[in-house]
Amino acid sequence: MKVELRYAPLPWIGAIAWHYWFVVCDDTGRHRWEVWQTKNAGDFCIGHVHRDLKDPDDGVGGGPSRRAIEWEGDPARRIAEILNNAKTYPFCERYRLWPGPNSNTFVAWVLREAGIEHKLDPRALGWKFGRNYFAAKQ
Repeated sequence: MKVELRYAPLPWIGAIAWHYWFVVCDDTGRHRWEVWQTKNAGDFCIGHVHRDLKDPDDGVGGGPSRRAIEWEGDPARRIAEILNNAKTYPFCERYRLWPGPNSNTFVAWVLREAGIEHKLDPRALGWKFGRNYFAAKQ
């Protein structure tokens, strides 16, 4: 098993804003996990949280996607466990481009819940949303 963290620039504002998502690669294939601005837009979704809404490597309209990092072994397993329990994400039913919660808020939450330290690029607008909320829960 491995997990990729991917990103792509947003349309029109890609120079300052990126959309991040996870791709879980396991025995069942490659599955894309992300928050999307439209609720319940695909086959498997929990509000704004979607699995396989888009192909794993597709961009989001502002340019091609890129891999930020890849995890294997225990870190990948921990991330996949959190994603498979995405219904516990506190903002499943809420989305705002700015200041969040958005796709980058979700990625930051998954990493935090999985105990993975990885700093997102400053263009991951919204990653800081909910820090006080999450800190109060600990």
